[in-house]
Amino acid sequence: MPLTELVLDGFKSFADKTVIHFNKGITGIVGPNGSGKSNITEAIRWVMGESSAKSLRGTNMKDVIFAGSQYRKPMNKAEVTLIFDNKNREIAFETDQVSVTRRILRSGDSEFLINNQQVRMRDVRTLFLDSGISPNSLAIISQGRVDQILNSRPEQRRIIFEEAAGVLHFKQQKEEAQNQLKKTQDNLIRINDLVKELESRLEPLNEQSSLAKEYKFQKSGLDNKLKSLLAFEIENINQQREDIQKSADKNKILLAKLDDEVKDSQAAVTQQRAEYKKLRDERDHTQNKLLKLSKDLSELNASLQIAEQSRQFDDATKEEYKNQVKQLKQNLVQLKADLDELKKEKKKLQDEQNVLKIERGQLTGELNEDPEELNKKLDDVRNNYMQLLQDQATTNNQIVNLNSDLRRSKADTTYQTGDVSKQLTDAQEQLEQLRIEGKKLTDKRQKEQNAIVRINKQNNQLNTELTNLRQVVNAERNELEKVEARHEALVNIQKRHEGYYYGVRNVLNHMNDFAGVIGAVGELITFPAELEAAMTTALGGGVQDLITESRISARNAINKLKQNHGGRATFLPLDGLRQYGIPQSTVTTLKSYDGFRGIASDLVESKTDQDITAAINYLLGSVVIVDTIDTAMSVAQRVNRYRIVTLDGDVISPGGSMTGGQRNQRSNSPLQTATEINQLEKQIKTLKQNLNEDQDKLESLVDQSNKVNAELQDLQDALRETSQAINEAAISFQGQEKEVKRLLDANTLYKSRIKDRNDRIELLKKQIKEANDKQMLLTKQGEEQKAKMNDLQDKIKNFNNLSQRIQDELSKLDPKIAVYTNKLENLSSQENEKNHQIDSSEKQIEDLTTKLTILAQNDENSMNQTANLEKQKSTIEQKNNELQARLNDLSSQLGQFDAQINQLDQVASRNYDLRKDAAIEQEDYSVKIAKFNSSINQRLETLRDDYSLTFEAAIAQAEGENNEETRNELAKSVKLHRMSIEDIGPVNLDSIQEYEDVKQRYDFLNGQQNDLLKARDDLEKSMTELDDEVKTRFKHTFDTIAESFQKIFPVVFGGGKAKLELTEPDNLLETGIEIIAQPPGKKLQRLSLLSGGERALTAITLLFAMLQVNPVPFCVLDEVEAALDDANVARFAEFLLKYDMKTKFIVITHRRGTMRQADQLYGVVMQESGVSQVVSVSLKEMKDKHEVN
Repeated sequence: MPLTELVLDGFKSFADKTVIHFNKGITGIVGPNGSGKSNITEAIRWVMGESSAKSLRGTNMKDVIFAGSQYRKPMNKAEVTLIFDNKNREIAFETDQVSVTRRILRSGDSEFLINNQQVRMRDVRTLFLDSGISPNSLAIISQGRVDQILNSRPEQRRIIFEEAAGVLHFKQQKEEAQNQLKKTQDNLIRINDLVKELESRLEPLNEQSSLAKEYKFQKSGLDNKLKSLLAFEIENINQQREDIQKSADKNKILLAKLDDEVKDSQAAVTQQRAEYKKLRDERDHTQNKLLKLSKDLSELNASLQIAEQSRQFDDATKEEYKNQVKQLKQNLVQLKADLDELKKEKKKLQDEQNVLKIERGQLTGELNEDPEELNKKLDDVRNNYMQLLQDQATTNNQIVNLNSDLRRSKADTTYQTGDVSKQLTDAQEQLEQLRIEGKKLTDKRQKEQNAIVRINKQNNQLNTELTNLRQVVNAERNELEKVEARHEALVNIQKRHEGYYYGVRNVLNHMNDFAGVIGAVGELITFPAELEAAMTTALGGGVQDLITESRISARNAINKLKQNHGGRATFLPLDGLRQYGIPQSTVTTLKSYDGFRGIASDLVESKTDQDITAAINYLLGSVVIVDTIDTAMSVAQRVNRYRIVTLDGDVISPGGSMTGGQRNQRSNSPLQTATEINQLEKQIKTLKQNLNEDQDKLESLVDQSNKVNAELQDLQDALRETSQAINEAAISFQGQEKEVKRLLDANTLYKSRIKDRNDRIELLKKQIKEANDKQMLLTKQGEEQKAKMNDLQDKIKNFNNLSQRIQDELSKLDPKIAVYTNKLENLSSQENEKNHQIDSSEKQIEDLTTKLTILAQNDENSMNQTANLEKQKSTIEQKNNELQARLNDLSSQLGQFDAQINQLDQVASRNYDLRKDAAIEQEDYSVKIAKFNSSINQRLETLRDDYSLTFEAAIAQAEGENNEETRNELAKSVKLHRMSIEDIGPVNLDSIQEYEDVKQRYDFLNGQQNDLLKARDDLEKSMTELDDEVKTRFKHTFDTIAESFQKIFPVVFGGGKAKLELTEPDNLLETGIEIIAQPPGKKLQRLSLLSGGERALTAITLLFAMLQVNPVPFCVLDEVEAALDDANVARFAEFLLKYDMKTKFIVITHRRGTMRQADQLYGVVMQESGVSQVVSVSLKEMKDKHEVN
C-alpha cells in the first residue's frame, strides 16, 4: 500500500493547505533549521494516532493548530491526511485509494476519518497495525533510534530485536503467570498453616467434650436454686429500702431550707467583704500617694536651697570679672597710645638715618674713583655708544621687515574650516549615539546571560526535584500495588468464607436458601485493630456462630443443613438469647483500674443495619477487656465473677484458671482476616492520598519545568537576537569610528595650519614689539652713555679738588649714623614688648567676656528653675492636704465595715453548722439506699443476664415462703452447686459438635491443598512453554536479521563484513546482542571501537536489515545520516537508490550526498515568519534530461 500523498492544512507552521506527492523512488525533504521540516514527520505520527502532546513538542494537543504570525491570525483547526494507493487491495477497503485523516478544532474536539467516514482512533491504529505499521515499527526512524543502537549496552539492545520478533506479549503473559504463581504459593502456605492449626485443635476438643455433660447437670441445679434465692432476697431488701426512703425524704426538705439560708448569709458576707476590700485598697493607695508626695516635697526643698546658693556665688563671680575687664581695657588704651608714639619716632629716625646713608654713599663713591680707571671707563663708554648707534640702525631695518611679514600673514584667507568642523561634530554625535546603543545592547546581553544562568540553575534544581519525586512516586506506587494485592487476596479469602466450619460456610455460600439468617458473627462485627487478639480469644468458637432473626429461622436452617448433608452450625436467634451483662456498679469499680479497656460488648460495633445487640451481649456482655495479665490478676482479686481477657489474648476465668501463651499468628481466623483487611484499607487510603498528592506535586513540577524550559528557550532566542544586534552595532560603530578619525585628521590638519599662521602673526607682533622696545632701550642707553661719557670727562678734570673735601664730610657723617642705629634698635625692642602686652590684654578681655555671658545665661536658667520648683512645691502641698483628708475618711468607713462583717460571719457560721448536720444525716440515708439499690440491681442483673427473667417472673417461679429459714437453705444449696462447678473448671459446651466440624474442615483443607499443588505445577509448565516460544521466535528473528545484516553491510560500506553475536548464546531469554563490524581496510571489531561515522552507518545498516526482515509500506528517515561524513553519506544514499527494500523512503536531510540521489526533492522554506511553504523539484526528470543531452 504505497503512500502517495500527504496533505497538511493548518498543522503547526503549515498555515496554508500543503500537498506533498510521493512518487516512485526516493523523496527528499530539505530546508534550513527552523523552517518546519520536523513538522512533516510529526504530522505523519499525529495522523497515525500519536496521543502524547509532549512527544509532538507541545503542552496540549491544541498546540498543533497554527498559532498565528505577525501578519496572520491563528487558525481554528488543524487537519492532516495520508493517502495510500490500494489498487492491489492490500488494505481491506474496496477502493483504489484509501485516505486517513485526523482533524482537531480549537475547541478541543477532534476526529478521525477513513475515506471521509468518521471512525475511532482504535480503528485507525488497527488499520496501520494490519499493514505492519505500529508505534514500535520502523515506519519512522529518527536520529534518536540510531542513538538507541549506538549508546545502549548489548543487554539493552535486545529490546529492539524482541520488538522485531514480536515476543513482548509473550513476556507479558509470563509476568502474569509469575504473579499468579506467587499468589498460588501464598495460598498454599496459608492452607498449610490452617491444616497444622486444625491438627493441633482436634485432640484438645476431644478432651473438652467429656466435661461438658457434668457441667450441664450442676449448672441446671444451680440455676433453679439461685433464681428462687435471688427473688426472695430482692423482695426482702426492697422492703428495707422503702422504710429508709421515707426518712430520707423528710430530711431532704429540711436540708433544702438550710441550703437557702446558708447561701443568703454567705452572699451578704461576700458582698460586705468586697466593699471592705475596695475601701482598704483605696486607703492603701492613698497612703502610698502621701508617702510619694512627702518624698517629692523634701527633694524640692533641697533643690531650692542648692539653687539659691549657686545664684549667690555666680553674682560674686560676675562682679569680679567685670572689674577685671574694666582695668584691662584701660591698660589696653594706654598701651596702644604708647605703641603709636614709638612707631612715629622710629619712622622719623629711620628717615633721618637713610638721608645720612645716601649722602655718605655718594661721597664714598666719589672718593673711591681712580683717574686711570676713569680714563678706561671713558674708552669703554665711548665704544658702547658707537655700538648702540649701529644697533639702532639694524633694529630699524628689522622693524620694517617684520611689519611687512605681518601684513602678508594677515592677508592670507586660505584657512577656512567651517565645513569640516560641522561634519566632524555630526559624525561624533552619531558615533556617541552608536556607543550608547552598543552599551545598552551589551547590558541587555549581560542581563539575558545572567537570566539564562539563573534559569539553568532553576531548571537543574527542578530536574533534581523531578527525579527525586519520580522515585518517591514509583516507590509509593509499588508499595500500593503490593498492599492492594494483599488486600485483594484477603478479600477473596473472605468472600470464599475461608476459616469457617464446613456447615457455616455452606450457609454463608447459599444465603438465599436460608431465610432469616443474618450472617456469621465474624462478618457482622468490627472493632479497633489492637483488640484483635482479645476479641478472638473472647469469642472463641462464637466467631463461627450464625445470627438469625428468630428461633424459627434457626430451626429451618438446621433442617436445611440436615437435608443437604451440609454439616453443622451453631445459630444465635435474636429472640431467644439470654442477655449477659455486668452491673454498672461493677463497671464503676473496674474503671478505677488504669489498664481497664472496657466491656467487650461495648467495644465492638455492628456492620449490619439490623440490631444484633442481643447476640453481641450474649457472646461478650460478661467479658472484661484489660491491657496486661498483671492488670487482669489485680481485677480478678476484686471482681471474680466474669471472664477477664488481655490484649494479648490471655484469659482469667471466673473460677480462677489462667490461660495464655504464644498465639498462632497465622491462624486464618475470620476476625484476623477482617482486621487485617480493615488495616490494609486504611493503609491503601493513606497510600492513595500520599500518591495523589505526590502525583499532583509531580505534575506541578513538570509544568514548572516546561515553563522554565520555554522561558529558557525564549531567553536563548533573545540572546541570539541581542548578540546579532551587537555584532551589527559593532560593524556600524567601526565604520563610523573610521569616518570620525578621517574628519579628525582633516580638522587637525586645518587647525594646525591656522595655528601656525596665528602663531606666526603673534610671533611677528611680539618680535615687532620687542624690536620697538629694543629701539627705545637703545636710544635711552645711547643718551645714558653719552651723559656718562661727558660726566667721566668732567670727573677726570675735577678729581683732585674733590678728594679732600669728601674725607672731611665722611668723618662727620659716620658718628651720626651710629647714633641713629642704636636709637632704632631700642625703639624696635620697645615696640615688640608693647605688641605682646596688647595681645595678652585682648585675649584676657575676650576670655572674661565669654565667662560673663555664660554666667548671665546660668543666672536666667537658675531663676526659671527656682520659679518652677516653687510652683511644684505649692501644687504638692495642696495635693498632700487633700489626700490626708481622704485617708481620714476611709479609715472611718473601714471601722464601720469591720463591725458589720463580724455580725454577718456569726449568722453564716450558725446556719452552716445546722446545714452540715442535716447533710451528714442525708448522706447516711443515701449510702444505705445506694447499698440496697446495688444489692437489688446486682440480683436483678443476674436474673436478667443469666436467666433472662424479670423479678415478677422469678418470684412467681420461686418455691416455698419468703422467710429467713428458706433463704438460708437456698443459699446453702447454691454454694454447694458452685463448688462443684468450680471443681469441674471451664468447659466448652459446644466441644462435641465443634470437634466434628473441625474434622470436616480438616478433610476439606487437605483436598484444597492438593488442588493448589496441581495448580502450581500447571503454572510452572505454562511458564516453561512460554519461555520455549520466546526462545524459538527470538532465535529465528535474530538469525534472519543477522543474515540480512551480513548481506547488506558490504553493500552499504562498499566492502568489509559484519555480523551479530549473542553475548550469552546458552541464555536466549536474557542474552545481549553485540555488533561486530569490519569496514573496508580495517580489522574486525566491536561497534563501540569504530569511529563515530562508522558506528552511525553500521547502526543504520542494522535498521535496514530489520526493515528487510519486517518491511513496512513507507519509512520516514529523519536526519539519520546527520552524523556521517561525506563518504559515508554517499554510501548511504547509493544504498537507498539501488537496493530493493520493498519500502518507500521519505528522507529528511541536510546532506548534499543524500539530496543528489533523491528522485524528488521538496524544499521547506519560511519566507514569511512563522509560516512554512513547500517547493518541489523532480530530480528524476532533471536526471533523465541530463542523460538524454
